[in-house]
Amino acid sequence: MIDRRYEPATVLLYDPQATMRHNTRVALLGVGFGSVEAVATPDEFLKKASEKKYDLIMADTKGPEGLVAAVVQRIRHHEIGSNPFTNIMITTWDTSPEIVRAGIRSGVDDLIGRPMSTQQIADRVSGLVNARKPFVVAENYIGPDRRDMVRYGQGANTLIVPNSLKAKVEDRPELDATPGNINLALSAVNERKITIYTERFVQLSKKVMSLTGGLSDLETRRELVLQMLEMNTDLMKRIESSDLKHLIPLADALGKLLERVAGSPAELSEQDRELLYQIPFALHKASEHARMSAEMAFDIAKLSQEIRKRPKGAVGFPE
Repeated sequence: MIDRRYEPATVLLYDPQATMRHNTRVALLGVGFGSVEAVATPDEFLKKASEKKYDLIMADTKGPEGLVAAVVQRIRHHEIGSNPFTNIMITTWDTSPEIVRAGIRSGVDDLIGRPMSTQQIADRVSGLVNARKPFVVAENYIGPDRRDMVRYGQGANTLIVPNSLKAKVEDRPELDATPGNINLALSAVNERKITIYTERFVQLSKKVMSLTGGLSDLETRRELVLQMLEMNTDLMKRIESSDLKHLIPLADALGKLLERVAGSPAELSEQDRELLYQIPFALHKASEHARMSAEMAFDIAKLSQEIRKRPKGAVGFPE
């Protein structure tokens, strides 16, 4: 039976197989969605996901290997599109551990094995409305909390993110993915990422300095330093969009140091060892207030989650 509450919600459907694409679109319309845009090619999928806003994205893994997982990851990391928190479901004929693991690690909300029925789709969509998992922010992951399948590392906290699908189905505009709500959630994500990176820099720099020499140690050092460089590139982008712009010179100095160390086959000089200790430590200490702000944001999010569990129209705070 069609649920008319879904009519205001929009869907982007990607499936390179014409018959399956048609059948899935019919099923989504049968659930009650009023607008389902169906695309057949990777270019169309990427273009639509980048340029338009949808309440649900549904994509099948059939096609170029790793394409869908890569697009989902780029959405979650706010590299494409305007809403990194949109609901995303993956469908697949290949339920091998590698495919499932790649989908989960990309940050997808749900993964459905094919063949699937209209009722299965309706049930999974209902889950996104009524029981969507809170998001986790970690070093290499932004997405629903799936601690049984994804390793987050230390200090991973959860965050309630905007849910435009729920907002439209339940007529609750306060939950919608408005620019204001997205920016608030992104701010919490940003601060959490800064905290994670600065903590990891301290840990990794100690590992680098503990290496004593030899070809194997040099290769290990290079791998660790390149990992830190990649993190530092993202850190600088996040600092630029935060209230920690005064840390840019420190992050820039760290980047130049890491580039020099990565390209050198020699043992670390005493000066480089000192800098490799001092700069990460300074970044870590200087971002402490960001860490406190992030923790406060997550606490507020948890409180918000409890409040949202109350029936519509209920007042008061949870005990």
